[in-house]
Amino acid sequence: MTTTATELPAVVTDIAPLSPGQERLFDAEFVLPDGSWPAPGTPTRLRPIDTAAICIDGPLDTAALSRAVTALVARQSALRTTFRRRPDGTPVQFVTDRTPGPMSCQTLHLGAGQDLPTAEELLRHAPARLVDPRHDPLFRARLLRLDQERHVLLLQIHHAVSDGWSIGVLYSDLSELYNAAHAGRDADLPAITRSFAAHSRQMRAERGGPEEQRQLAYWRRRLAPPLPGRPTEPQADGLSPVDVAPVLVPADLVRGLRAAAATSVRRGGVAGPFLAALAVVLHRHGGERDVRIGMMISNRARPGAEHLIGYFVNTAVIRLHVHPQMTAGDLVAAANTAVTEAIEHQALPIQDLYQDLRDTDALGQGPLYRVTLALNSMRTRSLTLDGLHCQDIDLERHGPRRTPTSIEQRWVLDERAGHLAGTLTWRTDTATRPGIAATLTGLDQAMRTVTNPHTTIADITTTLPRATTEAR
Repeated sequence: MTTTATELPAVVTDIAPLSPGQERLFDAEFVLPDGSWPAPGTPTRLRPIDTAAICIDGPLDTAALSRAVTALVARQSALRTTFRRRPDGTPVQFVTDRTPGPMSCQTLHLGAGQDLPTAEELLRHAPARLVDPRHDPLFRARLLRLDQERHVLLLQIHHAVSDGWSIGVLYSDLSELYNAAHAGRDADLPAITRSFAAHSRQMRAERGGPEEQRQLAYWRRRLAPPLPGRPTEPQADGLSPVDVAPVLVPADLVRGLRAAAATSVRRGGVAGPFLAALAVVLHRHGGERDVRIGMMISNRARPGAEHLIGYFVNTAVIRLHVHPQMTAGDLVAAANTAVTEAIEHQALPIQDLYQDLRDTDALGQGPLYRVTLALNSMRTRSLTLDGLHCQDIDLERHGPRRTPTSIEQRWVLDERAGHLAGTLTWRTDTATRPGIAATLTGLDQAMRTVTNPHTTIADITTTLPRATTEAR
């Protein structure tokens, strides 16, 4: 089953520059080393389209779902976007008026005793393939019928037009649009006063302006030299092979982290204690006392941005000084402060900060950070369709098999039903599976011990396993 496009030619309704996040993405994954764009059909480093699968039990109104998908694409202009280059080489995003036509439903026959299709079966119907952002649809919806009252909805969206926050918006919008279509009423959704393209123009206009200069002054102070770090060993193509491991933080542990953050001298959310525990593990394994982690920040402080699908996300550098005699309470408070201030100074594009640090010789030998964290809390549950039970199906993650050389670990976690679940992607030339197993075990132990504010970092690290087989 596919969502088919209308037969009429699409009309371009808006042209806008790339957002800073899209600019980073295209530079890292699509643009060739000489700065040119690849010829159509040429393989690129662009990651595959992401696929989500939702099992829907109950009397699904397929016509209402089809209308909801069409209305979603009409509402969210990022889902109608492709990318081009102007004659002068400037990349731009093209927004069209094209919306999907009626959605068909394909029957999928399960094997004897099979309750749900396997991930391989689902991905055969919606392959996580590479797309060409110049002409391929960057959002797709497909419906599979398992029996009269059980379906699987496959949603595919490319990260060129979405981020972690966007997926929560997509689920919320699609749920309300379906419920309204099923009930025969108007959808009760927040008005979209400015498109993602309009926000991209604003972000471009603010580059180098007074607010960016104010935020740049803060980050210069926060990242004042020295920034110690070992040089990165270059690869021929700037990429390194990676592997992936699942990560699960159970609900009781998440509650403990939240309690520690709420009772800290400087209060915060779950991100602070999690970062503190991760910093302790990195300190234990690498001996570093100056720990820097690149944290994905939503970058949606502008009015109206919270209701949009689009690639707003920015990266903030969380810098923590870890000393054996400091207490867990001190480290959690420092992490809470770093996260709070990062949110207050989230609009400065990380590439602009990086360039400034290089221009002023403040960067040091190594990269700004070697570990990144994306902690998504905008989609805490599945679709909420009236009269139906919806549950997400875990699919094998078909992420990049190679990653930029400077990044050694990528943590991606989503908050679901009180727990955190996701993946750790690591460079196989810097760590082995036994080393990563020690990292995950150590993180679990560190998260449990940083909730005791009086425990010293030395006491915590002595209980953690050491990754003795990390580098190869």
